[in-house]
Amino acid sequence: MSQPENGYLLAARGLTKHFPIYRGIVLQRQVGAVRAVDQVDLTIMPGETLALVGESGSGKTTIGKLLIRVLRPTAGEIWFGGQDIAHLNDAALRPVRRRMQMVYQDPTSSLNPRRRVKDIIEDPLVIHKIGDAAQRASRVEELLHLVELPVEFAYRYPNALSGGQKQRVGIARALALNPAFIVLDEPTSALDVSVQAKIIALLKRLQAELGLTYLFITHDLRVVRNLATRVGVMYLGRIVEQAPTETLYANPAHPYTRALLSAIPALDEEELAAIPQKVPLQGEIPSAAHVPPGCAFHPRCPARFAPCDRVVPRESVVAEGHLVRCHLYDPEYAPA
Repeated sequence: MSQPENGYLLAARGLTKHFPIYRGIVLQRQVGAVRAVDQVDLTIMPGETLALVGESGSGKTTIGKLLIRVLRPTAGEIWFGGQDIAHLNDAALRPVRRRMQMVYQDPTSSLNPRRRVKDIIEDPLVIHKIGDAAQRASRVEELLHLVELPVEFAYRYPNALSGGQKQRVGIARALALNPAFIVLDEPTSALDVSVQAKIIALLKRLQAELGLTYLFITHDLRVVRNLATRVGVMYLGRIVEQAPTETLYANPAHPYTRALLSAIPALDEEELAAIPQKVPLQGEIPSAAHVPPGCAFHPRCPARFAPCDRVVPRESVVAEGHLVRCHLYDPEYAPA
């Protein structure tokens, strides 16, 4: 595959991650694979927020870890700043990792309870040998101001902080090296609703001030609308629909997207009017070790028809910037 068009910050082509399944105690042999991510293409432009949404088990977090090379892909390319980083070794990845970071879902488990806030935020600077002790202390103070925490919190331990304060520490740590790209892995799902809005507002402010680019992983479609520039909808390792945020909400194409949107709780009449007609979604997402043939969504799809159980959908263009993998939009299969 050739390098993607210029202008992107990060792009994936044919990105795939399969985890082998082995059987046997002594002589282990591979008997299958968990197809966590399967032939994903995506592009993220500088300064934008691409949201990945879908049910648990759809592969969202795995994609995030692949893009920042916490995981090595089984196949495919990851272009970051004009370089394919998909299969670089640890030494070659070291300078790249300064420019990409991750904020984790559970702030309590992502912070070492035995270390002070100061030490947690300073860690990336120490690992990459940036500055002396005084310079690092000054940077920690600057980062605490940036995430709206008092400077005296530097000498507290995580167990003395609230959930929202812990997540602000996690965000400060991610910003320590001045990254260009940050993966936000459900950064508000473990927080109270009242705190979620404040963290989202903080992330939006930081993006505007620092020119950050986000991959926002979530299952909460209400949060997505307030933060994302574009949305990718994932189902069993594949992105089944991509569109600008307002386009996706106003004109969802894939039956799975329509089902997700119709399940959003409405709080007022305006929101209720904007939600598509209820689409039934039967059963649960299958295991990625046993992906159904054809369109993986067909066993649960209310709109399935003849080719869905045997032919993998191709990507079709619904409108400019609006892509969908569904036979309903493929001229070869679409009903007359």
